[in-house]
Amino acid sequence: MKSFGQYIIAEKRDGTVASITHGKKRKWNRAPLHMLGGDNDITKDIFDIIQKTYAPIGGHVDFKTAKDLPSDFSQWLVTDIDKDPELDAVTFAKGAPGGQKLTGTATDGSPAAKKIMLNKINKVLRTKGNYGEVSDAIAHVLIKKFKIPYVESEDKVRQLLPGKKFTWVGANPNGKYPDYIGWYRRDLGGSSHLKIMVGSPK
Repeated sequence: MKSFGQYIIAEKRDGTVASITHGKKRKWNRAPLHMLGGDNDITKDIFDIIQKTYAPIGGHVDFKTAKDLPSDFSQWLVTDIDKDPELDAVTFAKGAPGGQKLTGTATDGSPAAKKIMLNKINKVLRTKGNYGEVSDAIAHVLIKKFKIPYVESEDKVRQLLPGKKFTWVGANPNGKYPDYIGWYRRDLGGSSHLKIMVGSPK
């Protein structure tokens, strides 16, 4: 056994990882990046909740198997909030022009995990240098409940999405959220998605 930050790692005699036990309950911890994609508990737990969260849209495009972790995502935060030993929520982000771009979240689907996830996202996105694109239900909650800051300028959004194609919309075409006029459309996975850039990019 040896410790690695908030993790206790059990190794086999040949030095390979046998298991990883994550940190304190209800605390957000950094996952050990160099171990993601390996045959260990952290990788399996993260992949399982990503699969569960993204199943309604055919799975996450970057993670077809557990071995695909961590892909090019450089920051992984995980938390365990209940009595069972599995992880309950995860966020992943990558370095981007405005700092760290929050690119994905997943939970086990429980109300408690969703609540702690939304609170975490709100806190992260209000910290300078953190931002992300949101749409649909998560956009609704962040706007209505948290009054999340957003990027209003089309030019700024283009700076934050270099090389990405999108169509600027401005005001929400469905008449929602009149105080948020930074909406645009992006084609992802063969369909058009109405999005808005939220957070506090540099």
